Amino acid sequence: MTAASAAEGIRREPSVFVALTRGAWQLAIAVVAAAASGLAMVGALWCVVRSVGSPSAPLTAMVCGLWVLSALGASLSSWLAHEGEARFSASLRRQTATHIAALPSRTLSRYSGNDLRRLIGDDVSALHHMVAHLPSEIATLAVVPIATIAALLSVAGPVALLALIPGLLAAAHFLFVVPRLSRRHGDRNARVMGEIVTAVDDYSHGMQTCRVFGVTSGAAASYATATRNFTDGFVSYVRKVATLSALATAFMQAVATYAIAYAIGYAADPEALAAMLLFGLAIVTPAMRLGHGIDYIRTGREAAHRVTGLFHEATVPEKPAAALGSSAVAELVDVTLRAGDRTIVEGFSHSFTRGRVTAITGPSGCGKSTLLRAIAGLDSPDRGEIRFGTNPLGATERALPLLIPQGSDVLPGTIAENVSLGRHDAQQGQGTRALKRAQLTASPDAPAGPLSGGERQRVNIARAFLSASPLILLDEPTSALDAATGTAVIDELLRLAHDEHRAIVLVTHDARIAQLADERLVLGAGLSTAIGENA
Repeated sequence: MTAASAAEGIRREPSVFVALTRGAWQLAIAVVAAAASGLAMVGALWCVVRSVGSPSAPLTAMVCGLWVLSALGASLSSWLAHEGEARFSASLRRQTATHIAALPSRTLSRYSGNDLRRLIGDDVSALHHMVAHLPSEIATLAVVPIATIAALLSVAGPVALLALIPGLLAAAHFLFVVPRLSRRHGDRNARVMGEIVTAVDDYSHGMQTCRVFGVTSGAAASYATATRNFTDGFVSYVRKVATLSALATAFMQAVATYAIAYAIGYAADPEALAAMLLFGLAIVTPAMRLGHGIDYIRTGREAAHRVTGLFHEATVPEKPAAALGSSAVAELVDVTLRAGDRTIVEGFSHSFTRGRVTAITGPSGCGKSTLLRAIAGLDSPDRGEIRFGTNPLGATERALPLLIPQGSDVLPGTIAENVSLGRHDAQQGQGTRALKRAQLTASPDAPAGPLSGGERQRVNIARAFLSASPLILLDEPTSALDAATGTAVIDELLRLAHDEHRAIVLVTHDARIAQLADERLVLGAGLSTAIGENA
């Protein structure tokens, strides 16, 4: 299997397990190193106990050597675990982002911005922490307690197990009580934190958000409500768990274990008493880490469930290039496309050819933008097929369309950086000419953020003049432009199509703009499609 086919396999069948294999050998060695480190520490304590009964230089040297080995094993385990989890989290984040990018628009619309941020950010981080701490948790919660209890029994006998009672009580608290309370409040807190992030993000946009969404105090009010809900929920959680956690923490203190050890071993020989005092913390020490360990496992398991659910979402199938007509760039073959219960087109066939501008028109809400997204490959038709030809260089890969969506969003950075998205090899002169053809005279080095809505729209339109794609799709490209500027932009798009043999498809509700195109697709009320030629 080649690297390319392997990468394609990951894209088609993403999973948490596939990502885990990226750092599997580092994690496996880290588990062994952590277990060896813990056993070396137990061995050192056993030698200390033996030294109490019969001190000797060899035992002292062995203690020092085992402590050094324990430190080296712990360091190696930590380094390998973090190396493995870095590979795992990078692979998982890449899989998640790739899968999200391949989801149909209709599927993607079910996820809010908070959901997507959580999937690619918080959930990957939760799995990252769980995997990074897995080796040390296995050693601390399984290997070391078993070895320590065995050593305690061999030296002090079964009665010494009474010294483990405080640790067992504390462990029971962190294993059963805390997870139930955390599970109950975890989802609520995550939702509230998402509301806080959204409110802060909206508030930071200031008047821009107010102009777009028509809210003058919504962001500030939402932030106040969300923070109040977070505080109330946190206080309620602490009120329920604080007393029991305080008792469990008291049980984990050495004084509790030592009191029992002295009570049952005061008459024993020094070696047995030393074993009770040192090995008696076999359960206490792991119990002190159970809180974090259980949290890592719980949050990691929930994150894995959400990420796996995302991976089960069907993606838009990627089809190879098709043999189309000599001038065709894309073809709709018997396509039926629905949005919920509404039919946008049914049994529709059409070819988009080079050198022509096609305008998709129709009443508001008839599905013009939905059809454009399907042509772009962002949605799959309910029936039929959308075929793409080869790229302009004649390679076997299908030609990728350029979609310029409706709206005036720009990325932080300069105008030139926004225009050159997807064409990082473009020269500055090419970007300047593209901006000029889009009727924008602003300096390419100026920041894109302060631009007006119409200027931002023209920045995005300029990408069409810089793109090498044979199929360019634009959604309402003149919605924020005045009549004269809009006409000039359409004239330049016509020149681009005719002179450079591109197929351009644009959605518009403006009948005047539609008349300038070479052909029109008129969508009815979701029932029929008419094809017209402009003179």
